[in-house]
Amino acid sequence: MSLLAQAASTGDAVALTPFVLAVAGVLFHQVSRLWEQGLSGVAYHYAPVLVVRLPRWATVVAQLVALPAALALALVPQSLTARVVTVALLVLWMVSTQRRLADHALLGVVAAALFAFVPWELHGAVARDLLIGVYLSAALLKINEEYLGSERSAGRVVTAHYLGLLGLKPSARLLRPAPYGVIALELAVGITLLVPGLEIWGLCAAILMHGAFGVSGNFPFSVLALALWVIALTARDSVAIDPGGGPLLWASVAGSALIALALGRTASGRRSVSYLGKDLFQGLVYGYLCGLALSAQPFAALPTGTGALVTHLLVGGAFLLNVALVPAGLKLEWSFAMFSSLRPFGRSWLERRPLVDLPRYYSLTLPARIPKTLLREVEPRFIFLVTRDENVVHESVAFCLEESARKCRTSFTPRLMALAEDARELTPVGATGDEAPPRRRLLTYPAVVPKSLDRRYLA
Repeated sequence: MSLLAQAASTGDAVALTPFVLAVAGVLFHQVSRLWEQGLSGVAYHYAPVLVVRLPRWATVVAQLVALPAALALALVPQSLTARVVTVALLVLWMVSTQRRLADHALLGVVAAALFAFVPWELHGAVARDLLIGVYLSAALLKINEEYLGSERSAGRVVTAHYLGLLGLKPSARLLRPAPYGVIALELAVGITLLVPGLEIWGLCAAILMHGAFGVSGNFPFSVLALALWVIALTARDSVAIDPGGGPLLWASVAGSALIALALGRTASGRRSVSYLGKDLFQGLVYGYLCGLALSAQPFAALPTGTGALVTHLLVGGAFLLNVALVPAGLKLEWSFAMFSSLRPFGRSWLERRPLVDLPRYYSLTLPARIPKTLLREVEPRFIFLVTRDENVVHESVAFCLEESARKCRTSFTPRLMALAEDARELTPVGATGDEAPPRRRLLTYPAVVPKSLDRRYLA
């Protein structure tokens, strides 16, 4: 009988398992997003990431109910049915997600699905392999001319932006090595997980790196990453993780909360009470996971055997395929390419192969009259964004927007755009009405991008 079964038989029905941690990490992402953006957007369904356009009521239910229900079911021990339904609820939540599915959100869903069905003895190996894949692929995708050598490099721009929010103005000379430092750190952290005995150094570097990501606006990624570190370093003898800890854990919680309150910034100006509360909450959760990981002694040994080998090959192969799809021109989103200066068009990354059926981008025109019924279907701020002259829209989003507009007896007049041969910008293809209409496509490329390749784009 497994340890979880023994726990359940003695009445301890709730256990902090890798499966529970992964589901909770995805829920943390959603709570943070709703806390920051409010509930006004949960009914919009004009840009489904996974193509399926749910009814408005189903989108609301999936956005608000699916993940809490998934966590409740994940806490049920020894139930295959509960695990299957939990994974189905996670997928339903992804289907209801609009415009962009964050890399770390997809990572959390994939991790949860693996922990649901992979034998518990391999959970540590799965978590370790996922982390290695994330760090190494993120570093590799940043090795491009735009990221390393351009003044538009996300490594420089994001660093300067965050330091500016703190009232600091670093010189161009100080910012120049930032992209190289980020790549070196991500590579180093990934390598420490490959070499037994170096995990503690990788963990400390990861805590500092994800702490920086967190205070500059991406605590959801940091929390999911540290949850995987906890699993990788503690999942060895048991299916459950000890949720308690000594002084080190609580010192980590307090320190992380204070740092998040002091340094958390995503915009200039005075932070509201709600914003401070969100920072405090995120810092507490992040610090708790850091404390759990640091308290893991001794660190888990690298798993061996046929099962571990199969796990390494499957997860490693999936990441290699994921990275390869980017230069092949088949995807950009969900490739751990965030802030890598990769773009859907242009010379800032490897040129696409001409035979690949790429997603198309369209310019949209603001209708002379916007019916009130359309404003209930599409967020007004998004209409303003997609109809600006400097932006172009992914064809799947253009398809859904035009579908909504025509129901309201108006049109955004989508025009197909393509990269000009003699300029670094997208220009119209053919005469209005003669070009190919937009199609439903997976949002494997950004929903909205600048028309000019010289404009800053950070996704």
